[in-house]
Amino acid sequence: MQAGKSEVSAIVYKAGECMQELIKLWKEFEESQDNKTDENACNGPTLEIRIPAEYVTATNRQVRGGQLWGTDIYTDDSDLVAVLMHTGYCRPTASLPPPAIQELRATIRVLPPQDCYTSTLRNNVRSRAWGAAIGCSYRVERCCIVKKGGGTIDLEPCLTHTSAVEPTLAPVAVERTMTTRSAASNALRQQRFVREVTIQYNLCNEPWIKYTISMVADKGLKKPLYTSARLKKGEVLYLETHKNRYELCFNGEKMVNAMITSQTPDAMSEKLHLHSWHAQNGERSLYRETMVVDVFRWSRCKKPLPQKVMRSIGIPLPLEYLEVLEENVEWEDVRWSQTGVWIAGKEYLLARVHFLSPN
Repeated sequence: MQAGKSEVSAIVYKAGECMQELIKLWKEFEESQDNKTDENACNGPTLEIRIPAEYVTATNRQVRGGQLWGTDIYTDDSDLVAVLMHTGYCRPTASLPPPAIQELRATIRVLPPQDCYTSTLRNNVRSRAWGAAIGCSYRVERCCIVKKGGGTIDLEPCLTHTSAVEPTLAPVAVERTMTTRSAASNALRQQRFVREVTIQYNLCNEPWIKYTISMVADKGLKKPLYTSARLKKGEVLYLETHKNRYELCFNGEKMVNAMITSQTPDAMSEKLHLHSWHAQNGERSLYRETMVVDVFRWSRCKKPLPQKVMRSIGIPLPLEYLEVLEENVEWEDVRWSQTGVWIAGKEYLLARVHFLSPN
């Protein structure tokens, strides 16, 4: 192996082990540059890393552990698979590469230590920051696929895709459960208030709450705490299956006729707004009454959009972005279950839920 020269050295990637060869190469390179003033002295030798296909997955423990410091230029102890995902040569997916792939080969350039290493969120992988110079650094110069039958395929980096989503939440359908406890000191009381919140990425790769019936249920006995009242005040409920996004919003009021049997006006439900009442002598009678009821619109979003885009367009979404499925649904006809919602006799199996307000 020849350090400090143009020949490329080669090693095999091992999960959980630092690339000690980097530091060795950098020290040999520095010694060879002691009496030189070449402008290229800041660029060290290259090193080829052969990565078996089974390690190129987001379940790699080094990737899961966030062993990654820097942006474009990384610390010598940054995991190479995590770096390749951060630079976009490969996707951070839990599935293994196709069987036809034997390995990845990455060519990295050994570089001097940096004064600091910045953190960025790129390709749904968050690198970490480090504020001090260490042994050496490196950057990826080339990466290719080696096929089992022979031949290679060059990969291209993706250095521009960033996201505002914090990837500390599990991606796609993978979930992470966070349990929050009451701050009360009494241990028994704490146990009473244990509540689990499970977060998933939605169809636009943003964190939403996993659907449960408690997320859409009324939050109290007072009218303002009713879910229907929240929608009437302007909030919009967005729900997702694994393929589609739906919108449930307030759509106004309508007049309906109803046959009511009662003894006194007090027996009427608080939710009914009657225009007339014709009680006679407190006796039980049958009346035809006109009342006003709230109605809601159930629509399928033609295309899932990021929340920032939705707010710029308007919430609820304009009709051109929707396929209206049911236009005048009474709240009593929206039936929630542990797995989803029934509307107009059709069940929608739900995965995620999110409330959005216009402001």
